[in-house]
Amino acid sequence: MTVFLVGFALRGDHRGVAAVEAALGGAGVIASIVWARLAWAHWSWSVFDDALELRHGVVSRSASLVPFHRIQQIDLHRDPIERALGLSTLVLRTAAATSDAKLPGIDAEHAEGLRRRLLARAGLDDAV
Repeated sequence: MTVFLVGFALRGDHRGVAAVEAALGGAGVIASIVWARLAWAHWSWSVFDDALELRHGVVSRSASLVPFHRIQQIDLHRDPIERALGLSTLVLRTAAATSDAKLPGIDAEHAEGLRRRLLARAGLDDAV
């Protein structure tokens, strides 16, 4: 592909290079949208009596179980894109730095209620 683009540039035919760049850019945008939708579709979580189970991944699937007694803190995070879409991310913090978990894409209106229910299951109060 690079040889093709360099060949166009050396001939001075920049319309062809622009067309190829536009096609590659469009393909990149479409691929990004498809990947985001796949990643979203493959996120799931379940609440059990004593733990929270998280499953995610498109190519590499991952499953983790976070026992409620290990949770020390639950934070709400909303970046600019999440705010624009009306979403939040719950971040569950445990004693081990590698076992922190995230619940992305929670409806902002329900995120605080879910956070409080998970805190109650973990036996923690909201110190905020």
